[in-house]
Amino acid sequence: MIIIADIGATHMRIAASDASDSFEEAIVLNTPAEGDAGVAAFRDAALRAVHGRSITQGVIGIAGLLSANRQILLRSPHLRGWEGKNVADAFGQALGVPVRFENDVALGALGEARFGAGRGISIVAYIAVGTGVNGARVVDGRIDRTAFGFEIGHQLLGLDANAPEWEALVSGSGLEARYGTPPRDITDPAILNECADNIARGLYNTILLWSPERVVLGGSLSIGVNAIPLERVTTTLRSINKELPELPDIRLAALGDHSGLYGALALNLA
Repeated sequence: MIIIADIGATHMRIAASDASDSFEEAIVLNTPAEGDAGVAAFRDAALRAVHGRSITQGVIGIAGLLSANRQILLRSPHLRGWEGKNVADAFGQALGVPVRFENDVALGALGEARFGAGRGISIVAYIAVGTGVNGARVVDGRIDRTAFGFEIGHQLLGLDANAPEWEALVSGSGLEARYGTPPRDITDPAILNECADNIARGLYNTILLWSPERVVLGGSLSIGVNAIPLERVTTTLRSINKELPELPDIRLAALGDHSGLYGALALNLA
């Protein structure tokens, strides 16, 4: 059996697959703050997931910037206790099999491109707006090449020295810091519309740089409770577009919380 997993800032999702195009029911855990505790919790969940069957390999997405060889978690603003850890070695030793790592959002992008809202499209941009913000580009069914990875949530929206990062304006952690309440509890239309406008601005920058045929929006603030209004995002995009003859098609993610698991499955099948 293959273990596929998505380690996000808030939750870990672990599932077993027989290497086909499907997987068994995922086990969902809160992500531990410290890396060693995370490895231990992951191992226990993986063993539960396979029900005594042999594990042959693992494919895992994790929230953060990985080294060029995809072994060391270099930086993860929402998983500070994991930074600097050789996750490939640690998880490989825990499971006793080779483990392949990739950024969690990159796997979410691959999952949506292969199995979800980007299926059949050659150039897909996937943007996840949740605890943090990131995205990835998939070209012809493969994660586009990078030196380290994609970090579009840290683009600056402004030119002065104190210009905010996109993530600070639209992510769950950013909204909670600004308004003092969890984003799922924010219902004020004015706040939601402001957030939608800010999503559109960062999204427009990304569209100009990546030139996708389709944009897929995922993450808890795009498809969760009190989600950001998509119609407002698209309306603002049309109003600020000055360069493109037409904007790409924009869809909501189709795979929900399992985009990353489907991406791990697709990476294994590639």
